[in-house]
Amino acid sequence: MREVHVTPLNPEAFCRSIEIALKNPPDPEGSIERIRKSLNRLSEGPLYVSPQGRTITFYTIVDGKQKYLSKKSKRIHSMARRRYQAALLTILQLTGSSRKRDIKRRAACISRLQEYVTNCAKGGLDISSIVLTKAQHDWFTGKFRQKYINPDSPFKTANGMPVRSKSERDVINSYDDFAVPIHYEEQMTIYVRNLVDNLERTLVQNRLLQGPLYGYDETGIHWNVPRELQWMNARGSIWKTYDPPHGTLSLYNDIRGMLADGSLFVHEHEGMMDDFIYRCNSSERSSILKYTGVVSRDNFIETYEQEIDTREKASSIIECQVVPRLWF
Repeated sequence: MREVHVTPLNPEAFCRSIEIALKNPPDPEGSIERIRKSLNRLSEGPLYVSPQGRTITFYTIVDGKQKYLSKKSKRIHSMARRRYQAALLTILQLTGSSRKRDIKRRAACISRLQEYVTNCAKGGLDISSIVLTKAQHDWFTGKFRQKYINPDSPFKTANGMPVRSKSERDVINSYDDFAVPIHYEEQMTIYVRNLVDNLERTLVQNRLLQGPLYGYDETGIHWNVPRELQWMNARGSIWKTYDPPHGTLSLYNDIRGMLADGSLFVHEHEGMMDDFIYRCNSSERSSILKYTGVVSRDNFIETYEQEIDTREKASSIIECQVVPRLWF
């Protein structure tokens, strides 16, 4: 396991993604309310972006005079986000109107918003701090522990990140195509003692358990379970990570992300379903995530190797299930 850092969002991918998301916003009123609350917490004052040839400068107006701002200024990202959110608020308020004037104005606002974010990126600002909510940004840019991946893996994403298979490479490249901020194989610690207690009660009631439910041997924790559950003791089983003092086990989700409302989504891409232990782990991992409430059913995506044989298929899933709920 190792601590890793994420790559910055691509402005061109963001422009494509926000345009798709704005075609049919799933909850405009809820998004408007969240944006209004966020605007109240951001720095006051207008931020202006001025392209001068290949140079992008940032300034505000103080006492009627231009005051140039360094991209290292403590206020600049907050001011930049305020302007971005104000523009997004206008777009959402115009959404649903059938008036030709509003439709035309909305399209122009989307175009200006895309141009604004592109210029911010050209000027050296980190657009993730502008277009993501504070919760999304803190989660995305924070350090996280990742399962070890051989850096010499023959499968690498467009950003050079090593992954375990061709299909995983295609899936992650598709997320990058839409500027979706994700973590790959992030360690997640989940409380499951109630599941273990339920298993013990069930085995005792059916007279299938004599003595303690688990002990220890040279491989670590050992589960005293019937033959049909012996896969729990196999090398690589998620139940071999169980920590009795804390009642937790460790999972490594293929892909995790955060939506605009602060909820997490999980994408599990199942590759080796012909392997019995892998298949048992996959089914158990999905059940645990849903049962413990780590993710809702609406926020859980499951795909299979034989389904995702092209990058376009991965893109269509992300475009339908993630992008509309990502930015607002």
